[in-house]
Amino acid sequence: MSKMVSPQIEFNSLIAQVKQITPEIFSADGSYLNLIEGEWKAPGKPKAFISPVDGSTLGHLPMLDATVVEPAVIYAHNEAKQWRNIDLDERKVRIKNCLDLLREHVDLIGKLLVWEIGKTYKLGFTDIDRAIEGVAWYLENIEQLIGKRTPVGLVSNIASWNYPMSVLLHAVLVQALCGNSVIAKTPTDGGFISLSLAFALVRRCGIPVTLVSGPGGDLSDVLVKHDAIDCLSFVGGRYNGRNIADALSQHNKRYMLEMEGVNTYGIWNFTNWDLLADHLKKGYDYGKQRYIMVLEIINNTN
Repeated sequence: MSKMVSPQIEFNSLIAQVKQITPEIFSADGSYLNLIEGEWKAPGKPKAFISPVDGSTLGHLPMLDATVVEPAVIYAHNEAKQWRNIDLDERKVRIKNCLDLLREHVDLIGKLLVWEIGKTYKLGFTDIDRAIEGVAWYLENIEQLIGKRTPVGLVSNIASWNYPMSVLLHAVLVQALCGNSVIAKTPTDGGFISLSLAFALVRRCGIPVTLVSGPGGDLSDVLVKHDAIDCLSFVGGRYNGRNIADALSQHNKRYMLEMEGVNTYGIWNFTNWDLLADHLKKGYDYGKQRYIMVLEIINNTN
């Protein structure tokens, strides 16, 4: 397939827009950087990323090793101490400002996902739209969801490549809204350009997020087991998830593991079957792979 798919989604024009909107994610020579210690730096060891659309090289992942990522983890952990003292109302304002920025660039992000992951034109936009809509829902309901709970601290995120916005970015923003600082690893199989763009916008809004690239095996100790990590959020395969669970059995950490569920639901205190039917139909937008989703919907109708 020719790289000139259409005038609207020609890749080089998309990257030109990224460079104009978020120049900070690039080095002087145009290489991609990592977001560590509050700044875009550390180009790491470049690894070519090949588009599933036409086999062209879209850029190079800035792969880091544990010696560079460990100071970033410690820095992010210290950010958590400050962020948790930010009033919830102020956190809501910053997250809302972030969503407003993301909405301005939905078209660009959706088209990048076509090239990076091979999503269809429709599903590229679905991924970013659902991330924004999901976080907006939490903004409206966060007080009753938090209750008297307190922030955990630094949350580490490792997620699969196929839904970088509606899974990874969505989780990151909700975790930050709840008063946690966040570090995330870019999936090595896709989404690092669109995620870099999104994280740059998030960081501009004064939200403590960190984004690193690197081999999962090399970074596992620092992103999973390091003492500065207070909680792990993992979305991926059962093999890696099982290994992570085994590793964490020796550490006193909170963790969430979502592993290859196929539209699995936990349902209780529930009678709104029309709403459930709508959820089931939407599951097919994900190819029936929404991992584990737990529903707790209480019917408040008297």
